[in-house]
Amino acid sequence: MPPDEYQSDVTNSAFTAVGAKYSLQFATEMASHLQIEVPSEWMKIAEKIKVPFDPEKQYHPEFDGYKSGDVVKQADVVLLGYPLMYPMSPQLRKNDLVTYEAVTDPDGPAMTWTMFAIGWLELKDSTRAQQQLNKCFNNIQEPFKVWSENADGSGAVNFLTGMGGFLQTILFGFTGFRITKNCLLFDPIIPEDIDELQITGINYLGNVLLFQLAKEQATVVLTQCYEVHGMALEIVLQDSGEIFVLDKDQPVSFCLGPGKIQTRCHTDSSELSAK
Repeated sequence: MPPDEYQSDVTNSAFTAVGAKYSLQFATEMASHLQIEVPSEWMKIAEKIKVPFDPEKQYHPEFDGYKSGDVVKQADVVLLGYPLMYPMSPQLRKNDLVTYEAVTDPDGPAMTWTMFAIGWLELKDSTRAQQQLNKCFNNIQEPFKVWSENADGSGAVNFLTGMGGFLQTILFGFTGFRITKNCLLFDPIIPEDIDELQITGINYLGNVLLFQLAKEQATVVLTQCYEVHGMALEIVLQDSGEIFVLDKDQPVSFCLGPGKIQTRCHTDSSELSAK
């Protein structure tokens, strides 16, 4: 059964296939780090796992046999982009969002719209992202602002999944944060009706960061550092290649745009291996 609860007993769910592929790859890599021998077939199987794709319509069908236009209950294929970060072009990502936004049940659960919002923010379309995010407010019930699974108040009450999705839009949508093996990526976007966004207490590799995002500028402050020699953090901007070392309580500001935060020892080791 895929995430879409309107479907069951399907063949080659796209979400399940990517999850299985990643699980085998992660287990193999972790076993290598721990010096544990695992079957070599695991990686071969991972490479051969089929992820449904329609080359004519250029989108990912939810599963083998999915008919374009069939109603889905909740976020499913759109989860490939986030949180699974399955590699695809921006156009393919957009095609998935457009395809499933049109057929997702408007009475579906709260967390669905936030996953669409994150996708549109990833593509720098803040207008469509805000349209999806606004749907979430229908699931907040008075008088205590408790989230319900469905907009009419039915389903699970104090719906943590919906709340979590909303918070992820702020933390991973507006900031563009993506956690990888070697770095923390960022690619912020500030909607028109927000002048400034400040996010505190971002923990990365034992360090604590503060991000302050404005229309044209980002500022990062290392508020607590992990006291290990050779583990200083640096910011690397994608477009210019500029590098800023993060020192405790010393703000670093730069033009709003994509980049990454990584350890300087990672950079040094990469340079050595390149030489």
